[in-house]
Amino acid sequence: MGEADIVFKKAIETLNDAEFSFAHERYNISINRSYYAVFYAAKALLLNKDVSTKTHKGLIHQFGLEYVINDKFDEKIAKKLSGLEEDRNKVDYEFDFDFAEKMKAKINLEDAKSFIEECRKFIE
Repeated sequence: MGEADIVFKKAIETLNDAEFSFAHERYNISINRSYYAVFYAAKALLLNKDVSTKTHKGLIHQFGLEYVINDKFDEKIAKKLSGLEEDRNKVDYEFDFDFAEKMKAKINLEDAKSFIEECRKFIE
């Protein structure tokens, strides 16, 4: 099993953590885990092309270049990566943040699922 496969497996495990957290009404944790699930999935795809990045923004940028522009990854689904990162930053760092947590966590979880499903087309 290569590094990309290991990282993609981590994406699936993290998505499961997001679902578990949502089911147990831990919405901020679910939002965090939803982002990291897509982060790991995107990282796995970039590893398949021997591309490494040092920052979250760098990963998002490189993912767009390598997969949206060059490999026809669905652009609408790809945009979910940056939206999920923005929401993760809010729940992790803005302690007075209030954003209808349950509904937002549900949207984030669905976005993460669709992103990972699109990634499967490129990893398997």
